[in-house]
Amino acid sequence: MKSKMSLFLSVIFIAFLISPLHAGAIEPLARPPIIATAIGDGAASDVLALVCEIHGIDYENILQLKPEEFMEKLDSKNAPGTLAIAPGAMVEGDLYTLCGVEKIDVGQEIHRIEQLISIAKARGVPVVAVHIEGGFTSPDSDPRPSFDLLMPKVDYIILVSPEGPSEYFSALSEQTGVQLIVVDKAERILDALDLLFAMGGS
Repeated sequence: MKSKMSLFLSVIFIAFLISPLHAGAIEPLARPPIIATAIGDGAASDVLALVCEIHGIDYENILQLKPEEFMEKLDSKNAPGTLAIAPGAMVEGDLYTLCGVEKIDVGQEIHRIEQLISIAKARGVPVVAVHIEGGFTSPDSDPRPSFDLLMPKVDYIILVSPEGPSEYFSALSEQTGVQLIVVDKAERILDALDLLFAMGGS
């Protein structure tokens, strides 16, 4: 377990990377366990899973998490305290994942995510979008439609970007009021989680 001084330094470090517009108000409060899913081919939930596994954070990654499954988990003894969503490109047809090939219906995918967010909001569970910025290269690999779906419904965006937030994400945060937390590499997703959980007293 981290010492109070180590945790304090982590909070100070990451606070400098938060959009100044939102650094003063972290609401609602995130806490473990984390349950994560992805939109389309969003890959950041897999990276988040690895970070959580390395650092012993209670976490479950279900790429096609269904609303009824989420409700069951919320009613369980070890109920999720945070819903993480990894935005990705939504393309009709086959989706190639680490676990095989799945069929994607864009309309159904949008409905699934909207229902998950609605359930989380009703149960007081914060929703965090986690994205690793790598450029938007083509309509088939552009996650921006996913962000259009998520905003302003999520409570935070954890953005991994070596050069800081792009104009797109800075504008998105300012326009929607969604709190943007930026780290320069994937390993530092832990720092973002430390900040959110520290604010929640976890």
